[in-house]
Amino acid sequence: MKFKYTKYFFALAFVVATMFFVYNKFFPNGENHQDTLHQQAYIALHNKEYEQAIAACDKAIEVDPSSIRAYHIYVKKSQALNKLHRYQEALDSANLAIEIDPKKEEAYVAKVDPLFILGREEELIAVLEKILVINHHNPLGAFLNILKRERDKYQY
Repeated sequence: MKFKYTKYFFALAFVVATMFFVYNKFFPNGENHQDTLHQQAYIALHNKEYEQAIAACDKAIEVDPSSIRAYHIYVKKSQALNKLHRYQEALDSANLAIEIDPKKEEAYVAKVDPLFILGREEELIAVLEKILVINHHNPLGAFLNILKRERDKYQY
């Protein structure tokens, strides 16, 4: 018995397999995809589910810890850690973000609360000055002026 449509079947199977490969390559939706995990972290942070946000950030960082996407993930992780009062970890995460892209202000802003709460005034002033170099319209400039005025008042 001769199979008349065998070559069409194999051609169709090849096309379907190729389309599946291309779809998964350019439209990944797996659990470990960095964009998906970043989105999960964003939603968890917005919903005040800080532990879940940190877990999603950690998974996303494992995928690629040095990409420009990782910058935003480190910032989100720092924000979640700040909310949980884990200030040193928040500083560490913000510093990792700064290593990836030192020209963006988000990571520096994430360092302001922990530095203030930990009483590291000189570092805080340096970070605020860096923020104002990057974006001179940032409202933290007023806070910097207050800190400098108070510091000058107590120095003899």
